[in-house]
Amino acid sequence: MRNVLATLIAVLALLLGPAVGPAAAQNAKALLQAADNAVGASKVNSIQFTGTGRISYLGQNFTTADDWPRVDLKSWSQTIDYGSKSAKEEMVRVQGNNPARGGGAGFPITGEQRSTALVAGNYAWNLNEKGEAQAQNDQAEVRQFMIWVTPHGFIKAAMADPNAIVTEREFVGGGTTLRVVGFTTMGKYKATGEFNAQNMLERVVTWIPNPVMGDMQVEIRYTDWRDVGNGIKAPFHIHMHQGDHPLVRGMNYMDVQASDVKTNIQNVSLTLPDAVRTAAAPKVNIQTTKLADGVWLIGGSSHNSVAVEFKDFAAIVEAPLDDARTNAVIAETKRLIPGKQIRYVVNTHHHWDHSGGLRTAYAEGSTIVTNELNKDFYERVQLVPQPRTLSPDRLSLFPFATTGPGPGKLETYRNRYAISDGDQSIISYHVEGFNHAGDMAIVYLPKSKILISADMGPPAAGTPVENVSPNTVALYNNIKRLKLDVVQHVPIHGSPSSNSDFERTVGPAAARSRPAAAGG
Repeated sequence: MRNVLATLIAVLALLLGPAVGPAAAQNAKALLQAADNAVGASKVNSIQFTGTGRISYLGQNFTTADDWPRVDLKSWSQTIDYGSKSAKEEMVRVQGNNPARGGGAGFPITGEQRSTALVAGNYAWNLNEKGEAQAQNDQAEVRQFMIWVTPHGFIKAAMADPNAIVTEREFVGGGTTLRVVGFTTMGKYKATGEFNAQNMLERVVTWIPNPVMGDMQVEIRYTDWRDVGNGIKAPFHIHMHQGDHPLVRGMNYMDVQASDVKTNIQNVSLTLPDAVRTAAAPKVNIQTTKLADGVWLIGGSSHNSVAVEFKDFAAIVEAPLDDARTNAVIAETKRLIPGKQIRYVVNTHHHWDHSGGLRTAYAEGSTIVTNELNKDFYERVQLVPQPRTLSPDRLSLFPFATTGPGPGKLETYRNRYAISDGDQSIISYHVEGFNHAGDMAIVYLPKSKILISADMGPPAAGTPVENVSPNTVALYNNIKRLKLDVVQHVPIHGSPSSNSDFERTVGPAAARSRPAAAGG
């Protein structure tokens, strides 16, 4: 870990270049006024972009080395009202010709997938398929901040910060010198923007909180600026990265080409639904069910964990979502299995909703067990105990040192990894023939004949053959390949079910798909 952190510090120094001292920095007021004159930001009270493009599923790549899996945007619109700090983003996603490798809600898409995300000040919500508001108030802060990194919002927010500064930086390769404005808004969010010789904003770099990446970098490029009337210009091409890192490839998140941009449109302020205004703050819910002697399902959320007792220690399968969820899972495991160290935390795969709590487990001192494909990313990026300013977690609050926290360890495997005390065992098997994640594991408890799986089903008993997911067929095929004697299925998403139901439901679908798989 010491060498990893030294490498990280060196790479960051190379990327950021020499620090800009007070003598090099100047107040940004003059440049921001020139930028305002160039694009008419102060004339824009509201704006609406409409277009098409593509968007990706963040944190759902096939392996940690791949780009995010992407789909096409059949339509996209973003409407912003700066005065009320409100925004509405509507999308219609279709699969298009994009490879169906990786994960994400409903991925790969059959037909059309619609979504509407809204924010009004300190409130946020989504609309479901019936048009009903579903509170997302824990996302309001970031959604509101993203208003201020839009092209005209950036200039407005930077002008509102009396401490905004501007520096000149020459970018290697093109010989281009851009003026870089930096400002802080909402008390903690920082952003930098690069302005060209025509005082047009070309690129914004900022950071938002993320359980895996910490202060996660977001980069937005604005090009194809055009006149849209009344002395106002707007970019018609927007390209966004999310999740870039000095030790990770560039991660493309969204690319849209606007077909129309309207400004100062009427009646765009949002009406806050009562269900959103009165929604209780999200709480971590824990519901525990005993599955077998020494084995408990820890549910109560969209993602389950499983606690397993050994003679001299305890283990957890899956540390999902974030610091709060995994802290609660750890606390419940200690209640169920008192006086025993949680020595291992087994990770099914790297997708961020399934690995968002690994930093918490690492701070606990547990050994993380995962596929070898994840070794570099976990060691060099995810488990590095650097400070996190936007949303501190347990590992970032650990006494910080360049050598790391000490007790946490990482164990990786290629095909199989076993934890055993001679009586109780946990065996992780690498899954073959699965397009959702290249590092996916199924976790088998031979004593109780329990099989734990993520994103593979099983489906409800009696599901028609044509509705059985290829992911579930992959689970069936791997059980047969490994000759596992399964009695009970315990999914990370959903409720336990019997293997007899699984066989009756999935067996015919697996038999039907076998000739096609062999021919492919």
